[in-house]
Amino acid sequence: MTGMTSIGRSLGTLATALLALLAAPLSAQPQANVAAVESRAGNLHVIHLWTTDPDTLAQQMGSGARPAPRTSLAARRLQRVQQLILFGNCRRDPDGKCWLSARVRITAPDGQPYGEELAFDAWPLGPAPAGNGFALAPGAVAVTIEPGEMLGRYTVELMLTDEISVHTAVSVVHLDISEADGAQPAGPKH
Repeated sequence: MTGMTSIGRSLGTLATALLALLAAPLSAQPQANVAAVESRAGNLHVIHLWTTDPDTLAQQMGSGARPAPRTSLAARRLQRVQQLILFGNCRRDPDGKCWLSARVRITAPDGQPYGEELAFDAWPLGPAPAGNGFALAPGAVAVTIEPGEMLGRYTVELMLTDEISVHTAVSVVHLDISEADGAQPAGPKH
């Protein structure tokens, strides 16, 4: 599991563009390489995204396009695949704050865990988004499949819990990893 890393705060430009997806119509333009799955629990609404090109995704959505819902994403060995978590309607505590915790479980193509389950605050206890609108969670993960790691379909399960309402939304995305262009295939190991 050498290729999994945690990422910090996302750029404001990316957040603004991603939020545009909620109101924008589907576009006939070529789509950014993205998987997008929606899930709900109680009032919590989650859009779980994975992309190999967050800059193109932000530009596309900034122009009014929206990614078509897909549950899988194709990527190559050594290509970074980044998770983005959009959420809306978190429950506020008496001080107007909300708190979302996340657990991410990744399963390798052979059905075995790809590293440890990750747990982190997707939205640390703090002010809720204005009007319970959608926000881009600052916490997420990224994955890069390294040489020697297994190729094939990785399954990513996101469990996002609203710690105030105690509701958990679950979504599943598949990452289909193939050999990098020009690389020699390596035997599976992890």
